[in-house]
Amino acid sequence: MSSVAEHSLVRAATPFVVAGILATTSWLFSSVMSLEQQVRLLNDGTVLNLEEKVDKLSDKIDMLDETLTDLRVMIGNGDRNRNRPDK
Repeated sequence: MSSVAEHSLVRAATPFVVAGILATTSWLFSSVMSLEQQVRLLNDGTVLNLEEKVDKLSDKIDMLDETLTDLRVMIGNGDRNRNRPDK
């Protein structure tokens, strides 16, 4: 056993194996925590509330876009009317 432990490949590879095990464990832990948080949000109904808020915000953005378009048309028509020689 001591001859295996003193082998140069074992000494070189051991830190990488340990780092890989730690990385895998960390990834699994963070994945489980993320899934737990998503399940908690779904159970609390927070996701549904956010969807409703996004829908309302989308309606407000559409109204704002329509108002902005109307303003652009009014401003554009006003500039054309000012340049007419009959006024």
